[in-house]
Amino acid sequence: MTQEELDLLHGYLNGTLNDGEFDRLQSLLRTSADARRTLRTLSTVETKLQQLAAVSPASIRLLALPPVPERRFFRWVSRRPAAAGLIAGLLGASAAWASALPWLGEVRQTVKTVFSESFESGVAKTAPGLPRENTQWSGDEADVVQTEQEVEPRSGARMLRFRSATYPGENSPRSQWGDVYRIVEVRGLIDAKPTLARLSANFAKTSTPEGVRFLGYVEGCAIDEELEALPTSLNLTWFQQNNSASGSRRIPLTGARKWNEVSVEIPITPRTRYVLLHLAVIQEHPVLPAGAVQFPGLYMDDVKLELVTPR
Repeated sequence: MTQEELDLLHGYLNGTLNDGEFDRLQSLLRTSADARRTLRTLSTVETKLQQLAAVSPASIRLLALPPVPERRFFRWVSRRPAAAGLIAGLLGASAAWASALPWLGEVRQTVKTVFSESFESGVAKTAPGLPRENTQWSGDEADVVQTEQEVEPRSGARMLRFRSATYPGENSPRSQWGDVYRIVEVRGLIDAKPTLARLSANFAKTSTPEGVRFLGYVEGCAIDEELEALPTSLNLTWFQQNNSASGSRRIPLTGARKWNEVSVEIPITPRTRYVLLHLAVIQEHPVLPAGAVQFPGLYMDDVKLELVTPR
């Protein structure tokens, strides 16, 4: 999505769009499934921030925003109810979504992108193993390709292709997971407000034989340690056991040559120095009795880490 399109979505949630901007928003939501997914995702952030405040008494005071005056959103609805209904319909008229609509106009949040990767910057392939610095992609065997097997990059001209559920030199005796990692520094970017780190990535696959199923997976781990303090013998278990917060999500990859977005949010604090991005594709079925999966055609593009705070 372009910055202008994202501004329309944030303007809608903040209640600051004028009539002309609402018209452009309607057109965008009518034609872009990506915009509809993004708006759904953004609309859930306030709920997650409130959940975070519920377990942190200090956060409750910070989340106690001043009374919000009548928003332009509601004035616009009263003037143009048919158009408002169109937006609700485009977003999916489920009971859960309808129940969220009353507070959508009151969402006040700041979203800051701290890392964005569409593999156009010159990276050629992953380095083997777990990362020890925040300048490279590492993990199992994967490399950057252009359009192939009728799969086009989600944006730009390049995307990451997963090759194997192991890497040269590891020779894993058995693995269904193709893992890649990146460390992103967030030191100094987090203030006293409750903050969520939102990690998202997009996955696609080629046609697969009947009965073969793949998942897309994202995991974020907040790290308060300096990188120099990482142990000499480093593995994923260390990050999972020594983080200050973590979260993960997996979804089935559906449709050949169709991009599937996966995202997760984790709470972070001013003490957080880095976030470990763990992104993977998993062969869910069939399960190999031995050996590492060699992926026939699985891709990743448009990886983002964003910081979300209330305003």
